[in-house]
Amino acid sequence: MICRPVFGLLCCALLATSASARPIITTKYVYYPVRGKSAAEIYSAMIRSGPHVKGEKAYAATTATTAQDGKLIQGKSCQIQNYRLKINFTIKLPKLQSTAGVPPTDLARWRQFEGFVRRHEETHRSIWLGCASRLEAQIRTIRARTCGEADKRAEQLWNQMRAQCSAKHDAFDAAEGRRLLKNPFVQYVFSRKSRVTSAARVP
Repeated sequence: MICRPVFGLLCCALLATSASARPIITTKYVYYPVRGKSAAEIYSAMIRSGPHVKGEKAYAATTATTAQDGKLIQGKSCQIQNYRLKINFTIKLPKLQSTAGVPPTDLARWRQFEGFVRRHEETHRSIWLGCASRLEAQIRTIRARTCGEADKRAEQLWNQMRAQCSAKHDAFDAAEGRRLLKNPFVQYVFSRKSRVTSAARVP
């Protein structure tokens, strides 16, 4: 049976004490090699070499490693000052090693699919950045009787943001899954599914 891989986002967070300013962002693109002389061969290579997300085979993946820090300042109330949020993104994508021998129509479908996958992962990055910006705005408003209370409130907001952001990523993936089924490259490969082996699936 031919099953479909998922796109995915993995978020790993290192939480320091706490909170307020625009994120410092870096993005690193890494590529895993795929080879083949037909759409079906390229697809099979992608299944063999692609990343795993939550135990599932995937076409691509985005990881976000975050770190926060700030100063708890006690006055009439406690505030969090000099907040810094740093987010390091790594986007892993497939890369065709050689176009030699690939029919022009298959190559055109592949190029379109390649762009679709890249935009998908970059949208995950945008979703995460939107969540981070809202978190910062909330944390900047924290005023607490003690710094312990301020720190606790910042952590609560962080946890709430992660849960809400995860739901946004899941909703995006669900919508993209429907678009994926209509992708010319995927439709073409699946129409010749007897040539393709895959152990991946869509949740």
